[in-house]
Amino acid sequence: MKKFPIYVLSVAAIIIVFFFYSLCILKYSIKVEETIINSLNIPSSFDGVRLIQFSDLHLKNEEDLVLLKKSVNEINRLEADIILFTGDLFEKGAITSSLSSQTIEILSQLKPSLAKLAILGDKDLSQPDEISHILTTSSFKILRNESLELYNGSSEGVTFIGIDSLSSSPDLNTLLSQSANTNNFNILLLHEPTLAAKVTDYPIEVQLSGHCRGQSSTSGCSQFYSGTYRFADQLTLQVNRGLNRPNNIGNLLTRPTLYSFLLIKE
Repeated sequence: MKKFPIYVLSVAAIIIVFFFYSLCILKYSIKVEETIINSLNIPSSFDGVRLIQFSDLHLKNEEDLVLLKKSVNEINRLEADIILFTGDLFEKGAITSSLSSQTIEILSQLKPSLAKLAILGDKDLSQPDEISHILTTSSFKILRNESLELYNGSSEGVTFIGIDSLSSSPDLNTLLSQSANTNNFNILLLHEPTLAAKVTDYPIEVQLSGHCRGQSSTSGCSQFYSGTYRFADQLTLQVNRGLNRPNNIGNLLTRPTLYSFLLIKE
């Protein structure tokens, strides 16, 4: 019997270890990206408030619920004041009665001090009733082409504007002109980052998006697909890489990511 050269066995062992590390360890090793948001327009009552954004879970089966549980535990550990979900909870057609009830049970464990807000992504809009039921039963307020002013013990508030995925063709200009409050600190929740440059026409200081999952090849993600982008000292765009990474070789070393934002009044 012919013996394999030692280097062939070594390479094979390295490949096996690499895939084990990626699929069994990194896939569930949550990374937290910390960002400080400074602005004169942040109300004094929101100075020091922590926002946690999570996005793009793309749940398909019970194995994915393991990642969701870990994410919820990490968000609670960070002591979030406001929790923001920016779209794509389930893969299209993956919702079952069992997965729905388990997801509600897990998401209901999120306990921010102020609010739980959500918007719908393109995958969510293929099954909006089911997704809306899961999120609202888990105590999320879904912003569907509307705004919400949050207060924290004073008359000065922060405005959150939530817009459906651009796949539903919302009239962005009309929605932003009606929703953005020139007297408030405005935060836009929009699943796709595509039109961030257009958002600079309005008094919005922060846009939180997802969708791209760290890939510039995703539709609408060629310009802005991961991380922080700043526009003319006015708008800060944060594109969340998401929790459930794409299934391709280029993302085997990618970790699921949560984004933590600390509001600081200048």
